[in-house]
Amino acid sequence: MRRCPYLEELVKDQRAFLRVYRFDCHVDHQSKRKYALRDSPPICVRNYEDCALYQSEKRREDSTITRYTD
Repeated sequence: MRRCPYLEELVKDQRAFLRVYRFDCHVDHQSKRKYALRDSPPICVRNYEDCALYQSEKRREDSTITRYTD
């Protein structure tokens, strides 16, 4: 399973019929929660290329690398 390189922690809890995903994003330094009725992990695990935080951080890192290679 591929996951976002900026994902620091992912914890899945189950409370009765509700699934709770707790995850920490390195980009915005916040802990987040996602609630789901069925097995549906956050975007960090499913398709992180579509995440706005990932895209902005990736662009920032690429510009830094380009600046040093030029």
